[in-house]
Amino acid sequence: MFSLNSVRVAPGARSALAVACGLALSAFHVGAQAEDAVAPVVVTASRMEGLLQTAAIGATVITAEQMQRAGVSDANEAVRKLAGVASRSDLSGGREQLLDLRGYGEAASANVVVLIDGIRISENENLSARMSAIPLSLIDRIEIVRGGSSVLWGEGASAGAINIILKRGERNERSARLSASVASFGAHEAQADGAWGQGAWNVDASARRVRTDGYRDNSAYKQDSGSVGVQWQQGGWRAGLRVLHEDQYARLPGSLSLSQFKQNPRQTLSPDDDANNQETRYLGNLSYQQGAWTVQLDVGQRYRESDYQYVSYGSPRVASSSEQAQVSPRVIYDRQHGDIGVKAVAGLDWQGWDFDKSGAAGKEVGQQENKAFFTHADITLPTQTRVSVGWREERVNKRDDYPGDPDWFLAPLKYNRDDKLHAGELGVNQTLLKGLDAYVRAATSYRLPNVDENRSTPASAALRPQRNRDQEIGLKWAQAGHSAAVRYFGQETDDEIAFDNVVYANTNIDPTRRRGVEIEGRWSVTRDVVLSGTWQQLTARYREGVNAGKDMILVAPHTATVRVAWRMDDRQTLDVGAQFLSSMRPGGDEANTCSRRVPSSTLLDARYGWTDKVWTLALSGTNLMDEKGYNYAYSFMCGEPSVYPYSGRALKFTVSRQF
Repeated sequence: MFSLNSVRVAPGARSALAVACGLALSAFHVGAQAEDAVAPVVVTASRMEGLLQTAAIGATVITAEQMQRAGVSDANEAVRKLAGVASRSDLSGGREQLLDLRGYGEAASANVVVLIDGIRISENENLSARMSAIPLSLIDRIEIVRGGSSVLWGEGASAGAINIILKRGERNERSARLSASVASFGAHEAQADGAWGQGAWNVDASARRVRTDGYRDNSAYKQDSGSVGVQWQQGGWRAGLRVLHEDQYARLPGSLSLSQFKQNPRQTLSPDDDANNQETRYLGNLSYQQGAWTVQLDVGQRYRESDYQYVSYGSPRVASSSEQAQVSPRVIYDRQHGDIGVKAVAGLDWQGWDFDKSGAAGKEVGQQENKAFFTHADITLPTQTRVSVGWREERVNKRDDYPGDPDWFLAPLKYNRDDKLHAGELGVNQTLLKGLDAYVRAATSYRLPNVDENRSTPASAALRPQRNRDQEIGLKWAQAGHSAAVRYFGQETDDEIAFDNVVYANTNIDPTRRRGVEIEGRWSVTRDVVLSGTWQQLTARYREGVNAGKDMILVAPHTATVRVAWRMDDRQTLDVGAQFLSSMRPGGDEANTCSRRVPSSTLLDARYGWTDKVWTLALSGTNLMDEKGYNYAYSFMCGEPSVYPYSGRALKFTVSRQF
């Protein structure tokens, strides 16, 4: 239930940073004599492969092994549980929780770019990128870059980017796996994966079927997904093509008032609402390397059809379809010139999007085209200093012909808008001692309103581009299987695009500021026990205007995770984790006048696994303490809030067979 206490002011950033630096230095002192026992972490955060340890970025990497041991169901869950990223419940009843990297609340999904192997899958609508259909068996790692990243990834990367890197096939690899699961609330899953390699060729395929009745009434969920990939490598040439398909059907349980939630959190007030989604993606890449030069081409195509109906609101069934394409050629240079190393990339990004949507008054037709040039360079000096600099210019055209919607009192709208945008970044990383690096970074980023936001603006006027300025300073330490990182960041935003409850429209709100500290670490307590954790302190406030100095809604001042991974013996593993989310202001409380808050919560999960050469048995559980809470609430004029409850305690038993 709601806490009546105010949200506590977060500790001073200077104090937190000082303590974290002390911890990092102490850890370095303890482990400095040990030899490095693990391979260095590689990231593609600059659209070139490089070492995370010496990169001037705040990034987190989740490996395939970590995901397997934690028993996560998909990439979205991995980002939340293993990287400590705050989230908000998926209001459609599915698995695509809204991920909030750095305190954007309701607009979080519009401020982070999600990619697969550098190909954008983020939407041009008010929808979260669909990550749940990507088979975990295909994922090599997930890279989470925090902070403005528009130089490399374009509009919408104001809070950062999530890049899902798929595995590259091994030569002569031949394997197959079948798995089946049963779980609480009538859930069951089945999955089949296979890979075959011969000479220069590798082929893989995966299929998955998910069914559940859901925790709440009218929250049944069905998902069928599949993937087929072909890879080829010969000499300096590499090519790949992948097809991903998903069919999803979800019932929509809707929100409950606070009193209804307390009475029965499993009930629904919308027993007939539902939604469908069908999506097919084609991902392709071709590259050639000769000496210091690499030429690469990435292409992507997506087709999506969806429909939904909110019977509870008396609205008709609405159907939409969209087609999205991307072509991204680039040239990479990587060479050592004496004691100076140079890595540079220059490329083009072209994206096209066509959209149509039925409504009560007719069909809406929209298009968007993005054309961008970007360049980024890393220079490593003999002083073990790495300097990174980047620049992007992007031209965007957005067009839409909207017939209006009398059910929502929205007038017809037609526009054809052009914008020219720029982003830049500069970072410096300095190696202080073996395994200990410090960095500073400054960047600018931007985003534009999406098609949903453009439908409802004050007087139907065009919204101005959102512009962000980032500053960040951090320490990174890695030694003998241990690692730690601490970052202090600040971001100032002008013309932030958000829904304003006073004018009841999407608008450019007053200037805002976000500041915070992020700490993450991994400690190999013994050869078989690994302890890891994350902690974020964040303040997100208006810096000007009528709400100057007040907290932004749906932003938690504190988030934290802790995990323990124990290899009990050669066959048994146990992984236990907890996620903490502090209390925050509900939606609609921009003026900070409501006494009620979204309450703090702690969710516990665990997985026990037993495996031999071919069989794996696993028992996993989520929300093991059966927390009766929620992470999203909306209150109109500080009245009784509407909430979206957490799912209750759930257990899952999985059997898999390796061939």
